[in-house]
Amino acid sequence: MLVERDQEIARLNRLLFEGAREGSRLAVISGAVTSGKTALLHTVADTAGGRGVRVLPAVASASEQKFPYAVLEQLYQGMPGHLQHSGPRPGLEALRDPHGPVEAELPLLQDFHRMLDELTGDAPLLIAIDDVQFADLPSLRCLAYGIRRCRSEALSVVVSRGSLTGPAATALDELLHEPKVCHVRLAPLTVAGVSTLLTQELGTEEAGRHAAAYHEMTGGNLLLLRGLLDDRFSRLTRGPLDPAPGTDAPVAGELFRQAALSCVYRGGPAHRRVAHGVALLGDATSVPLLSQLIEVEERLVRQSVGLLTEVGILHGGRFRSDAVRTVLQDDLELHELGPLHLRAARLLYEEGADPIDVARHLLSHEAPGPVEEWISQALCDAAVHAIAADRRELAMNCLQMADRYSTDEREALQLQATMVQAMWPFNPLSQMRRLQALAGPAGSGLLPAPQTIPVVIGLLGLGRMGEAATALEQVSRAADEHPGTDLDIALRAIRLALSSTYPDHPELRPFLDLEECDGPWDIGPLSPGQSPESPQLTAFRALRTVLSRGVDERAVRAAERVLETVRLSDRTMLTVHAALQTLVYADRHATATSWCDRLIEETSERGAKALLAYFCVLRAQIALRVGRLRDTVRYAERALEELPARGWGVTVGMPLGMLINAHTAMGNHDAAAELLARPVPEEMYRNRFGLHYLYARARHQLATGRQHAALTDFRACGEKMAAWGLDSPATLTWRLGAAETWLTLGGQERAARLAEEQLELAGESSSRTRGAALRVLAATRPLNERIALLQQAVGVLQASGGWYEMARALADLAEAHKQLGDLDTSRLMTRRALRLADSCGAEELSRSLQRTPARSALSEATRTGEDTAAFSELSDAESRVAALAASGYTNREIAAKLYITISTVEQHLTRVYRKINISQRRELPASLDFDVAYTA
Repeated sequence: MLVERDQEIARLNRLLFEGAREGSRLAVISGAVTSGKTALLHTVADTAGGRGVRVLPAVASASEQKFPYAVLEQLYQGMPGHLQHSGPRPGLEALRDPHGPVEAELPLLQDFHRMLDELTGDAPLLIAIDDVQFADLPSLRCLAYGIRRCRSEALSVVVSRGSLTGPAATALDELLHEPKVCHVRLAPLTVAGVSTLLTQELGTEEAGRHAAAYHEMTGGNLLLLRGLLDDRFSRLTRGPLDPAPGTDAPVAGELFRQAALSCVYRGGPAHRRVAHGVALLGDATSVPLLSQLIEVEERLVRQSVGLLTEVGILHGGRFRSDAVRTVLQDDLELHELGPLHLRAARLLYEEGADPIDVARHLLSHEAPGPVEEWISQALCDAAVHAIAADRRELAMNCLQMADRYSTDEREALQLQATMVQAMWPFNPLSQMRRLQALAGPAGSGLLPAPQTIPVVIGLLGLGRMGEAATALEQVSRAADEHPGTDLDIALRAIRLALSSTYPDHPELRPFLDLEECDGPWDIGPLSPGQSPESPQLTAFRALRTVLSRGVDERAVRAAERVLETVRLSDRTMLTVHAALQTLVYADRHATATSWCDRLIEETSERGAKALLAYFCVLRAQIALRVGRLRDTVRYAERALEELPARGWGVTVGMPLGMLINAHTAMGNHDAAAELLARPVPEEMYRNRFGLHYLYARARHQLATGRQHAALTDFRACGEKMAAWGLDSPATLTWRLGAAETWLTLGGQERAARLAEEQLELAGESSSRTRGAALRVLAATRPLNERIALLQQAVGVLQASGGWYEMARALADLAEAHKQLGDLDTSRLMTRRALRLADSCGAEELSRSLQRTPARSALSEATRTGEDTAAFSELSDAESRVAALAASGYTNREIAAKLYITISTVEQHLTRVYRKINISQRRELPASLDFDVAYTA
């Protein structure tokens, strides 16, 4: 603390200038660089001068340490004029030769002794030497000779000494370890000391709240503290008169950085080189490494690191402030940086350090030089680690630099393939040219099989099936030579993926695997000795199973297990995507939505635009299957924003199909037509994603009155699905589309046959497809049979969550009741259909139901002359039950929606009937419109 420094000054004054003494007195002020040694020395010298003591000052310098008697000459120059000789001191010039005999300096030693005796004969004398550790050896010998032989009580000596020493270290230790020497050690300020200083400088006690932060940045170093404070005052003079709260917090500026440089430079060239080396490496945790880097012996490196720690630059081997490291890096000469970075990289690589740390130095190495073989491998290793850490830009920089250093063709091709794999999830468009250039090498076997697989996947997406097949043949040959390896598993997964996604290409048919999905499902506890199946195979086999056979509970559980155990990464993205698709096609909407939203958030945070687009289109597909048309448009449009159509390649049918289908159901036929007018790759029609586009186009044609074109597309869709082995209700309900088309053409029998086929495929489970099939089948039946089928359809759709289809079924049910003359029931069904259509965004359906502006219960009662007070007597619970009953819900349905018992619903309705003076449910006012949101 500052108070302690005042106590040290008083202590030195008492020792040097007060009280009885025996022989000369010697005081040593030590401490780290910029700890205040010089200031304390000057204070003592000024105090001595004020008391009539003659002072002989001298300052030792590292740059003058090699010049004999440099310090001694300064002392002579401070003597009175009558003691100074006009010529050189006796024997001084002869002793300039550093190789001369030590005995030759005896006359000079004796002369200096006589001068001390003469000077102390009439007045006290104080010799004050700053930075005595840099004093030359001859001067130290002379000083020690004079002090030991001068018995006068009038002689006092005070020196300041830093931590570093030079060639004269032994002589200095002999001098400063005399008996009765007083040692004063100046330590950095504590947090309390910093708080005291800040209070004095800032003029407020509130500054103490920042003391810990100031101490953290400076370690209590006075010079660094002054730099921070000067930076603060400089900011305030440039800023407003009334600084905002918090301006007392330390912020490193130019003055602080210059203070840090001063701390380093005062230690001398070797010390400065150590500081530069630490700045380059980032820490000083490995002294041997640092010693090799800067070519300074370990002893001196440890000494310098200790001093940098003591002075407040380092703490725990690391810089207290990044600003100090930056200024030290900038302080290095440009011609030094390149070689130092290269040497640091080599040393770290040889030590087996983190590859990213090695790459950091290599990427900073810009100086030309011979190509060293290890550099390319080090950069490749760093790229792999950077990709795993999701540091794509760093990975690309490493790979590009490795490519420049590579002299081997195969190695260069591997680097290009790794670049494609690293950046494809983020920006496929930027990698298309590089991918196309790799097609030939991949097909000719120049690329290793693991690097060929991402190229194959990319070529498939671009629709270059022949080149993909040629490259896949190379992978197949390599996998045959290593059965059971990761490569073999990856190839089997690709074959399954081809079977469910690209099954219509002659070039790819040799690689299809339609038998793999018949293998044993690993979904339960493992038996002894049994190995778990690869998540890749599990995910793609589950997807193929659902697409070819429909919903399979084993496949669904397997897909869920994959999502629970596999973390999304570059290597697992296709696996995760396949597992999630399985849940979507299996209509596990809640689970699929939860996983999809989680993955959308994760990929959005990572900036992986391509992956984000893939998950957004799956989210759109979920929304379409449950009938949330606005959500379908929102997610599909986002998918095309994140990844433009050109980036989707032959899979663009998926986002376009979702958008076209949703716009058609909403009645936005112009928007759907504009999407259909966009050019698409011809190869798109030969994969599963093209089926969704073809189905959506058929839906649009049916909605716009082009029945024959619609029928052609629905049939084409069915033929492809049958030929590809994907004709299941989980994929697409093309039969229902064709049946609806035949209904508009008057083909009741054909429509009925198609609807019955769809029902048979759907089975007895309550599924969205079964409900939709019942609705279509009802349209082919006589009016007296239609209502039962539609009621069954509504129940199935409500249980399965097909809200748009349920709205259509309710609309048909309302029309059937109307034709039978049951207008009250028709009104109730219409109201329910309207609510659902509005909730789904089916605007065209809403318009067809001819909805009128909603009226409140109060306005209805007023219009009919009823007693409005009766409605005001209903409680909130009664109002909710009455509103749902007026909308056509059964007591059981109301109980489920409001989480109450059926008995409670009946009691509420009884009270409602009594209060508004009616006797049965159908007498509830049609406009009873309380704010009860429909819950899907």
